[in-house]
Amino acid sequence: MKELLHGIYGLWLYLPLSGLSRKWRRFFNKIRGKESDLLQQIRLPAISWRECTSRNTVKIWEHNKANGNIRISELGIINAIASNCEDDTNLFEIGTFDGRTSLNLAYSSPTHCKVFTLDLKPETETAYPLIRGERHMVDKESSGSRIEKYRESNSLVTNKIEQLFGDSAKFDFSPYHDSCSLIFIDGSHAYDYAISDTNQAFKLVKKGGIILWHDYGVWEGVTKALEEIEQTNQFGLKSIKGTSLVYWKNE
Repeated sequence: MKELLHGIYGLWLYLPLSGLSRKWRRFFNKIRGKESDLLQQIRLPAISWRECTSRNTVKIWEHNKANGNIRISELGIINAIASNCEDDTNLFEIGTFDGRTSLNLAYSSPTHCKVFTLDLKPETETAYPLIRGERHMVDKESSGSRIEKYRESNSLVTNKIEQLFGDSAKFDFSPYHDSCSLIFIDGSHAYDYAISDTNQAFKLVKKGGIILWHDYGVWEGVTKALEEIEQTNQFGLKSIKGTSLVYWKNE
């Protein structure tokens, strides 16, 4: 019951209020000619989250947000989209952190889906430099710690999750090409990684599948990369209103 209440709160209360807050902050920054490090002006066309999924209500697990987690409203939207995924397909997440999103993808997706989540080990030498403010998301005690809490109580769900490790710019994604009904990109926010991860996601996504990016309009590298990709290729990337999520479906 509590998971359903968290879902209702995230989608129907937190989302409109936080979205309004971001809208006004961007408006006032624009008229003052001020640029915020963590709130850029955005240019991608915007759509409502209800245009991305047929679900109106969702459940949310591990609702408490730690520094580095996505907002509860964004988690609710991701869960709604995951619930519409084709059964017996893969879901792929770039950037595990504490496993909060991985766990929700496993709970929300159809029974026979598999969730692959890729994380960077602290000792790994990266292909591109990480940017300031990211190191704490790498230098953590363990990856996917929230998943471990459910190993005994709900092994059917946690067994859907396979944790992978490596630098996403050097990782071999080929075994997962054209198999994923949902890809969630929330790895490094550096421009070079945003470009690299996006290029890989387009290879991973199957027909009818969806790619979601996090931190658009929040981290400059992500914002710049996605707007350049859309300007060059006209894929039809859309910003989801009130969030930092970008949506694209492989029609």
